[in-house]
Amino acid sequence: MDNLSRLSEKAKKFKDEISPVSEILRYADLDYIKGIIKNPEDLISFAGGWVNHNAPEKLRNAYKSISSDIDLFHVSGGYSATLGESKFKKAICKFEKKLYNIEIDEDEIAVGSGATQLTMEVLRVLLNPKDKILLLDPTYVNFLPQLIVGFSDIEILRFPIIDENEWKFLADEKIDEFSNFILDKKPKIVLLVSPDNPTSKILSDEFVKKTLEAVKKVGGFLIIDFAYKELVFEDKLPSYFSWPPNDNFILLRSNSKWCRGLGRRLGWIEAPKFVINAMESIQSSTILCPDTLHQMALTKFINDSIDNNILTDYISETKKMYKHAAKKTTDLIKQNLKFKIIEPDGGLYIFMKVDTDGQEFVQEMLKKTGVLFIPGWGFGNVGKNAVRISFGPLVNNISKIEEGIIKISKILKQNN
Repeated sequence: MDNLSRLSEKAKKFKDEISPVSEILRYADLDYIKGIIKNPEDLISFAGGWVNHNAPEKLRNAYKSISSDIDLFHVSGGYSATLGESKFKKAICKFEKKLYNIEIDEDEIAVGSGATQLTMEVLRVLLNPKDKILLLDPTYVNFLPQLIVGFSDIEILRFPIIDENEWKFLADEKIDEFSNFILDKKPKIVLLVSPDNPTSKILSDEFVKKTLEAVKKVGGFLIIDFAYKELVFEDKLPSYFSWPPNDNFILLRSNSKWCRGLGRRLGWIEAPKFVINAMESIQSSTILCPDTLHQMALTKFINDSIDNNILTDYISETKKMYKHAAKKTTDLIKQNLKFKIIEPDGGLYIFMKVDTDGQEFVQEMLKKTGVLFIPGWGFGNVGKNAVRISFGPLVNNISKIEEGIIKISKILKQNN
């Protein structure tokens, strides 16, 4: 018997398929890039879905104070409560109240190892065989692989949200159509992202309100992933950014983007108490508990920074950085590439339609220019002839953004 035959059918299936997430991470591997371009050290990458601003100095100091104290460091190596420490949950309540005026109880919070892990846990809690889950097309690249890996007997629905000819984000134009789609198909879960990935568009109040009304009528759940909530460019926020969880509304929150905790895996979910209670037994069987050290450090940082404007000033300055990078990248594309784009409202991305297969475009530009985008196929059917451009990794190096776009422009002109 060969070893491959000993694997599960699901593992064998995934082994032979290209995961869009692994594709993105592969492009972050210099050893892989070396096989494509002559000088990988000259790579200009717009590929990564990650931020590159500095974490708060007070957060770094919080880690230092814990690691330099023998007793605190000893405590940080112990198990946490399965759904997170009470002190950290109380700090989260302060954080949400200060930034968004959300009134939330710590019993409505579960802490985990980032939003990706918590997404899987809450789906395990809510989904039964034959249930339906509704995603936009395009949407976050990892949702579909998570559903395929974790569930073999659910129905995954997709709703196109981009006009492929005009290359326009159509959420507001499709409010009634989307609501009626929910009423007709009756999904157990509607899973959205705002600001979105890959379009970086913010769903409007009207769209989210009508969606929640439809979800309530079919007895389902609206889950919004707010990974980029602190990176919205304008000061005026949609009203649903201040909604607490309720029996039909769940919020996913991430530590990755706002304070550059990408590798310090920590996140939380805000959900009705009956969902949180059910998550405890699931999470105790998967990660056992979230990281104690990260909770201790974030607790200290939030408590030390929330009443003196350090937290709000930090987030405000971070927003300005990404807003500036977004405008520069958008302007450079309009001036030099002439492709249709969806302009961002926040987050890290610009979704651009190209004149050919997105995968082929990415490979050609990488070989000829050393500039790397991400093909759009993994985000949905609408992304086959598109690429996602992330200005996040280059937020501190605007000149590299300009250099990369100009290099692409020169090659395109030669091709014509």
